[in-house]
Amino acid sequence: MLAFITSLRHPRNSADYRAVEALLADSLNSVRRQEHPDHRIWVVGNRRPANLPDDVNWVGVDFAPPSELRGPQTGREAVLLDKGTKLAIGLVAASAERPDHVMLFDADDAVSKRLAGLSAHAPEADGWRVVDGWRWSSERRSIRRQPELHRHCGTAFVVRRELYDVPDGLGTDASQEELQEAFGDRLSRHIGSHRYLSDDLAADGHPLRPVEFPAVLYRVGTGENHSGVSLGGFGRPIGRTVASEFGVPATRLTPAGLFRSVLPSRRALERVRGLRSIVGGSGRGDAVRRA
Repeated sequence: MLAFITSLRHPRNSADYRAVEALLADSLNSVRRQEHPDHRIWVVGNRRPANLPDDVNWVGVDFAPPSELRGPQTGREAVLLDKGTKLAIGLVAASAERPDHVMLFDADDAVSKRLAGLSAHAPEADGWRVVDGWRWSSERRSIRRQPELHRHCGTAFVVRRELYDVPDGLGTDASQEELQEAFGDRLSRHIGSHRYLSDDLAADGHPLRPVEFPAVLYRVGTGENHSGVSLGGFGRPIGRTVASEFGVPATRLTPAGLFRSVLPSRRALERVRGLRSIVGGSGRGDAVRRA
């Protein structure tokens, strides 16, 4: 069985918590479309989302806001604490069901409907890393290939449950302090962050296989991203094949829909023109051109 686990940020640390819930609903719609039935989903957060599907497991926590800053950009340490401890609670909850593998996912991304099949057909495997995926703007209904996705996105690893080494004796009522003490550095290094997990597991003799198909839509430009990353620049339309794979709307096949999907936004174009104007109007820029 593959356990999908995600977390929701504290309502205080969001631009619009109703938008956070809407992003989660889109993400769950994607995750729940797995072709193989042997999977379950856990969501951990401070406030239960409205209209959570019956087949999704909710785990509520009363953790304090990780930062006094309002809005999604709260700083790396705050993110690692809030996200890491909530996902750790999800690991504790899911471990009681003894899944073969775990996939931690960001609550705004979309995933391939084939992922649960990977676990079902190779339950003893150490796991997989998503190397090939897409950057996705749901607003533009546009995508762009994202190589080395596991270096950029938290929705990137299917890992054998035992490799997370969930400590015995923890319950879903554990405090953040208890979780930090029990998991140690792994809380921020392997659970709250995605930067080191693959390399650390490989160094310990448990390399993750690359998934052999684009397996994740890394959603950007929502206004609720911790990173603030956007699609920017040119994109490509979402065709029926990708839409079916990930459970997301295809690009509208109208001139306006296609133009919006492919072409950079007016704001992006204005930003480029502004930079060119600054460079072109400075002596330093002239020197660069002459060089």
